[in-house]
Amino acid sequence: MLHTTMTVQVECFFTRMEGLLSEKQRWALSESEEAFIRRRLFMLRAWIELRAIGKRGDIERLQQLSQELDVLPEDEEAIWEIIPLSFAYWLALPHPRASTLLITRLRQATQRMMEGRDYQMAIRLKSMLAVLLVLHARLHQAQQQCLEGVTLLQRIEGHAPWEGHLYYSLFSVSYACNRLEEASNWLLRMLQAAQDWQQVELLVRGQIYSVRLALAKGDLPQARQARQKLETLIEQDGFALHTPWISAVRVQVWLAEGNLMEASAWATRTTFSEGTWNLLRRCELLMLARVLLVQQQNFLAAQTLERFRPYFERPAALQTEVEWTALAVLALHRCGKHEQALQEATRLLTITEPEGYVRLDLDTGEPLMKEVLTIWLEAHPKAVSQSSTVVLSRSSVLRMLTILERDTTPAQESESLSKFSQNAIQNISLEPLSRQERQVLRLLATGQTYAEMAQTLVVSINTIKTQVSNIYRKLGVSRRADAIAVAARMHLV
Repeated sequence: MLHTTMTVQVECFFTRMEGLLSEKQRWALSESEEAFIRRRLFMLRAWIELRAIGKRGDIERLQQLSQELDVLPEDEEAIWEIIPLSFAYWLALPHPRASTLLITRLRQATQRMMEGRDYQMAIRLKSMLAVLLVLHARLHQAQQQCLEGVTLLQRIEGHAPWEGHLYYSLFSVSYACNRLEEASNWLLRMLQAAQDWQQVELLVRGQIYSVRLALAKGDLPQARQARQKLETLIEQDGFALHTPWISAVRVQVWLAEGNLMEASAWATRTTFSEGTWNLLRRCELLMLARVLLVQQQNFLAAQTLERFRPYFERPAALQTEVEWTALAVLALHRCGKHEQALQEATRLLTITEPEGYVRLDLDTGEPLMKEVLTIWLEAHPKAVSQSSTVVLSRSSVLRMLTILERDTTPAQESESLSKFSQNAIQNISLEPLSRQERQVLRLLATGQTYAEMAQTLVVSINTIKTQVSNIYRKLGVSRRADAIAVAARMHLV
């Protein structure tokens, strides 16, 4: 309702501006001034339309507007760069071949924003850059961009509309490197920021990854609950581009449950064609191959993957190439094509080993990379040396296997956390704190009484008591000291 009202108001503004431009002689506007105003109006219209384009998944319209924005004269004010860059960014997500040049553009634009001390826009650009770097499996670089962005948050009093996107990429890196407790922390902060800023698209992503994180931890009830929240969100205000992901997540949960009947029924009615190939459905095709492998239809899985290989190889996103290759290794190995499987495994590990990339988005519990690593390690050293010109050491591959087999909670952290803290960290991700509750939590941490908090926030003492009760429930604690300890662990204070 609010978005509709704002849209009507903005449209009235555009109509009024167009009317004023039609009377340019009355206002003594020069040709260059008129062109300047019309260019700005066009960019603003495009910016507003971007949300609607995302909701309906209209890639054709996205491409059209992106091309029209690219041919406009460069604006003198750096902040206006964000509009064409945002269009290029959203276009690069389903079309990663366009993202290599965009990464350079984003780095340059970020530098200009930093020089102009526009830290809000710098954070926004860094968050976009980090997402693209994750897509290209450059995890260390993505993490660096995000941590720099988090540092910038401190210069603007700790909050920005795009902070949740920084946490999204930090989660992606931690998850891929099998640092699951760290991933839980970033996911919580992501969901909290998305709720605070009412970012539906980010909330949807958060629930998708809540499912995957729960599966990685072997927590099926939590995975089911997150999936239900995800489907509710999509029904309320979903984006068309999310539809394939919802389908893939649903199948992941079925496979984790051992519900092969539902997964097989989905696989039977799911079809793909090269003639009508949709890049947004890459995750669904990968999940189809995953189901075929579980059904032990190994030859069909290998044929399906090979048939659509061109859509997963570079210049496609390296992240999807990694997932495609992992499935191809398993399919080829199970078909008895050990030499080809070893070649693909070596190619895969040369990409993932430098980044510590061991966990995939399509995992349903036991990591697929574990089987890939085992296949490579069990191969004869001579066969390994012949499979690629790139040298991989057994010690580095063994180190990757160790990362997968390690306890997800480091011993030092485990000792420092009390039992209530560990339970709270698991529970809090289910229900983020509201903005008002976060304010109350910060005041709790300073030692203020209920009366002092009520005076500070200009509310009644009963309101404060209710909010404190909600905070304790969401954090899974019953005392102020415990709430402060958990909040500090989760970076909430």
